[in-house]
Order: sequence, then structure tokens, then C-alpha cells
Amino acid sequence: MRVIIAGAGEVGRGVANALRQEKRSVALIDPKPSAINESQSLDCLLVTGSVLSRDSLLRAGISDAEIIVMATNNDEVNLLACAFAKRVYSEQVGDRNAAGLTVVAVISNPNLLNTDRGAGPLEKWTRADHIVCSSDQIVEQLAAGLLAPSIDEILSFGDKSWISAVNVTSKSALIGVSTGDVTNVFVDIPLIYAISSENDGGRLTDGSEIIKEGDILVFVSRSTSKFNLITKAVGRIDPELPEKPLVAIFGATQFGNKLAKHYLEIGSEVVVIEPNLDHANELVGSKIGMNKRLDVIHGDPQDEDLLRELGIDNQDITIAALNDDNLNIAISMRAKDKGVARTGLLLKDRALVEAVQRIGVTRPISRRLVTVTSILKSIHMNIPGTYQSIPTLPEIISMSATLNSGNNLVGKTVEEAEYKIGSRIVLIEKEDDDGVLNVLTPSQVDVLEVSDKIYLFLEKTDLKRVEKSLEN
Repeated sequence: MRVIIAGAGEVGRGVANALRQEKRSVALIDPKPSAINESQSLDCLLVTGSVLSRDSLLRAGISDAEIIVMATNNDEVNLLACAFAKRVYSEQVGDRNAAGLTVVAVISNPNLLNTDRGAGPLEKWTRADHIVCSSDQIVEQLAAGLLAPSIDEILSFGDKSWISAVNVTSKSALIGVSTGDVTNVFVDIPLIYAISSENDGGRLTDGSEIIKEGDILVFVSRSTSKFNLITKAVGRIDPELPEKPLVAIFGATQFGNKLAKHYLEIGSEVVVIEPNLDHANELVGSKIGMNKRLDVIHGDPQDEDLLRELGIDNQDITIAALNDDNLNIAISMRAKDKGVARTGLLLKDRALVEAVQRIGVTRPISRRLVTVTSILKSIHMNIPGTYQSIPTLPEIISMSATLNSGNNLVGKTVEEAEYKIGSRIVLIEKEDDDGVLNVLTPSQVDVLEVSDKIYLFLEKTDLKRVEKSLEN
């Protein structure tokens, strides 16, 4: 598979790096020589130029490409470039409809997806095959992470399930226990499907691995209610969280407003602090602003008198969602110092996310990393389902696939299917006779059937082989 990526920023380079690890052929296009220079270590074809230039696309090898990702910092350029790329491709290969080229457009403004405001579905007039806007995933991931701040990484897995990656402490009752016997120590705990040790790196479990202090364990749970059991098992304790927590959000930004909406929907009292008067007034005048449990304050997020007046130390959750990474870090650390048990923040710079994680005082989410994962999901859509990399264990990938009538896994037991595709099946979605979708563990399923959706863990090096197996 040859993939062209337009935009050699952090997102574009992140996608390129992931694809190179999968042994894909990748070309990067960017008009800035500095961005191209920063990409030298990726072992990609590098093209200095515009994605809206026919010459740039030809030098990148568009006639041989299967996928092109528009990941520049400009939404409008990304959308316009979709139709342009398909036109150039069709001219080169004689494919009038450009059916052989999949185009993915990345946008940051979710309002562009609003059919009431725009010119109908973007895919229709831009000729994009997939539109990636990760704002909802970013909010979802942060909100889930704040439920259990001591879990190192929490990722959504499908619509109803979660991946949890957590480090084993010296106080863990699991030390010395095999991965297959954890349910004998903690009844109803989710199963462990991957493990990373200091000497062995990340790998799938077979049940025989002996858990040691410092290991990273990867659990799959069917609800957030299991998070507390996971933290207890690895020797960590999270403070109690009220059913309707008090929430303070710094920034009436796109993400701040979405987070406010999320917590209002579960019944929380929410206060939003916004330094820009126009942004504050816009939130007040919006549909969200009509909620009586929302208080919007125009003021400096670092004003000690304002924070004291708000009673910041009485909040259950604070979230820094401004567009300034350094300010978000400062706000979160100050809230933590004042006794807020759960603090979260959104960051653009992935390096800063890793630095904040090492400090261990707050829950950071990398906006760009979530976007990279969302792009990879679209790239791997040749297998209908989901795709999720696990940053804590980069050697492991999770994905899903829906079984059609011609799939050779239909009629097989879970054990037989795992042997055939060389990966672990962790969950199965089945519809019952009433059309209700049930998420089941492998032990609850006798045989796989048509329309079942299977969720897998696999090693990244096996991705091509597993995809090919699932296509048959």
C-alpha cells in the first residue's frame, strides 16, 4: 500500500511514522522546507511543495497511490485538495471516477460537518472518502480518563467498551500471579490481553505470564464501572467521585464547550472561565448557555482572587481547555496544588503530554495523537470496523471487523478463529432475536455467526496478514 500524506506537521509525521512501522510505502508533501527537514528520519519520500500542485502530486507518486491523507493545518485546503487529487489521479491512470484512490480529509472545525450550516455532506462535494474530525473522540477520551486518573491510559474500544493500560505498583496483589489467574484474585475483573515488561516489551498474553512490579497490563472492560476494580488490583486508589461532580472548565473553546455539554448532560454543575469576552458571550448565547446549571465567567484563569471566589478547591474536576499549552499546564498544576482531586488538560504538543505524564499530577490528552489515531482508523477502513493503536504499548494494535456471509471465520469457535488469524479475540458484539446489541466476552460465545462484530488484539507486525485474513 502506497500512502501520500499532505502536511508534514506533528499529525502528518505521526501518521507517517505509524505507517512506516507497518512497512507501508509513504510520501510526505509540505511547502515548508523546515517541516521536510524535520521528517528526514522517517524513511519516507519527501516532497517540498503544495498538495494543490499537480507537479507535487506527480513527484509524490500519485499514480501508484492507494490512499492520500490531507493533513495540513488548513481545513479549507484539505477539503479542496480532495477533489484536486482525484482529478490528477484520474488523468494519470485513466480512472474517470478515481475509484482506485481513497482520500482522507482532516478538519479541526466540527461546524463544517453541520449540514444545517454548510452545503450538505462534505463527502458529497469534496469527493473525500473519509472526513476525520476528532473533537468528539478527544472529549470522550478525556472524560473517561478523569473517571480513573490513576489508570495511565484509557481508550475507547468500539461504542461500549474500553481499553485500560496501567502500571503495576509494589502494593499490587497481582504480583506473582499469572495473567490467566487474575480472576481468581479479583472476581469480575476484566481480562488482561497484553503486557509490557521492562525487558520483553509489549506482547499479547497467553495466560502464563507472571506479573511483576513495573509491568504494564492492558485490560479490556465492557463498562467504566470496572475502572475502580482495575486500580485496586494494581495497588492504586482513586478518590471518590460524586455521581454529579462539580466541574470547572477553563476556556470556552471548541473543546471546552463540548466538555461543558458532556457534564451538563450527566447533571453536573459546571462553571466555565473564559478570558476572551466575545467567546464567553458566544457560549452564553448558545443552546448550552441556556442550561441553568451552567455559569460562564469572563476573567483571567490565573487570577487568584477569582479562583478563590469560585471556590476552586471545592471542585471535583477541573479541566484546562484553552488554546495555549503552557497556560493549560500552569492552570492544571495550580488546581492540583489547591486540592482538586481530578485535573485534566488538552495539549497540542505531544512532547509536552509525555512530560506532564512523567510529573504525574494531572490527566493530559494529546489532541494531535487522538487525531493521528482517527486518521489511521480511516486508512484501515478496508476492514469495516475500528482501529486503535495503544501508545503505551506501541507494539500492539486493537481493531474490529464485522463478519460477512463469505468470511471463513463464520461457524468457528473463538479458539479456532484465533488460531486461524493469529490474534486474540477480546469481545464479540451479537444481536439477539429482538435486535438488541449485546457485547459478550469470548467465554460467552459458542460459535461466530454472520454479522458478528469481533474485537481483536494483535501485534503490529501482523497487521497486514490479519487484515488479509479478515477480508476472506
